[in-house]
Formats: sequence, C-alpha cells, structure tokens
Amino acid sequence: MEIKPIQKVHVGEQVFQQMKRMLILGEWMPGDKLPSENELASMFNVSRITVRQALQKLVALNLIETRLGEGSFVRTIEIEQTLDRLMPTMYLGEKTNIQVCEFRELMDVESARLAAKRRTEEDIERLNEIISEMKKAEKIKDSNEFARLDLEFHFEIGRITGNPLIIKTNDILKDILEVSMADVINRMGYKTAIDYHSRILEAVKRQDSVQAMDLMREHIEKNMDYFRENP
Repeated sequence: MEIKPIQKVHVGEQVFQQMKRMLILGEWMPGDKLPSENELASMFNVSRITVRQALQKLVALNLIETRLGEGSFVRTIEIEQTLDRLMPTMYLGEKTNIQVCEFRELMDVESARLAAKRRTEEDIERLNEIISEMKKAEKIKDSNEFARLDLEFHFEIGRITGNPLIIKTNDILKDILEVSMADVINRMGYKTAIDYHSRILEAVKRQDSVQAMDLMREHIEKNMDYFRENP
C-alpha cells in the first residue's frame, strides 16, 4: 500500500487513520508484527511520539496489542466483541415502533430468506413448538408471554441463518425489541402474529425462500401500516 505524504495539520490523527486503514485493508494481517516505532516514524516521516500516540489509539480500539519487549501485533477481531462495544449507543434515545419495525424489516426479511435455505428438520420442530406455545398464551390472554414468544420466533429465524452478525445483533437489541413487541401485541392483538408465523413456517419448511421473504416483509409492513394509522 502506498504511504500518503503526511500533512502538518493534525499529524497524529492522519497517522492513526492511515494505519487503521492499512489494518482494515489487510496490509497487516492478524498475528503480524508491526514495524518498530522507528520504522513507522521513518515511513510516515513523523516523530516517534506521534507514532506512539497513533499506536495507543489502535490499542484502545483493540485493533492491535503491545507485548512488552516484543513490539506491537495485529489482533484477531471477534465480531461479538465489536458489537458489544456498540451496545451502549444502541440504547440511547427513544425508539418509536415505526423505527423498530423498519429495523426488523431490514433484518428479518433477509433472515427469512436465508433460514428457508438453511433450515434443518430440528429447526422446523423448534419453530412449530414456539407457535404452539403462542397459541397457549393466546388462550389465556397472557400478552407478555405471547410477546416474548413472538420475538423468540423471529430470533429463531435469525438463529437458523447461522450468521453470527444477525444472531448477535438480535441478542444485543433484545430489550428494545421486547418493549416494542409487547406494545404491538397489546394494540394489535394475537391473531395476526399467529397467522403470519404459521405461513412463514410453512414457507421455510418447503424451503421456499422467496415466499418466506415476502411473507415476512408483508407481516412487518402490516405492523408499520397500523402504527402509521394509529400513532
């Protein structure tokens, strides 16, 4: 990768940004030892102090680690750790039901498509169990339990995808989504959710990814339409 000339304004930030970009682009791979401070200072034509400041920022981001007497090394980044650091910001500010539905549409529609392609017989059994429990909760009008199971159905669809980003994001946002789901059930009732979940399950069971995706989108958009009409 070509090293860009460093301008004299905010030199330390420029070094940090270039080094971060090199890590992201794979110029330095996990496990690689970075050049020494002297070598980096020469590469960027800056002082060792400036290089050290940039390295400290990269350490703070968990992109590299410094080993005493050995130098700096590129860390292996775990998806879960990265998402965990984002968790506090996801809870800031009030979330409207429309915003939550928009997020769910982005996540759940694609999850339904992937789940239909990747599901196992055990997955189908688990989805069936959740719907059966939802019907029991409906009979006794337990809206809190129904809302929990409703969300569990969507999370199970996400789990079936096998994608750790989808699974972890759902887990991080569980509390926000539970509050919204409870409001959906209290205002819209039980029947719509059971009807759509049953149809989505059948599409997933047939491995009809297009139908599963279309039904999930229709399901969530129906919720959004309701909240637009009944703010």
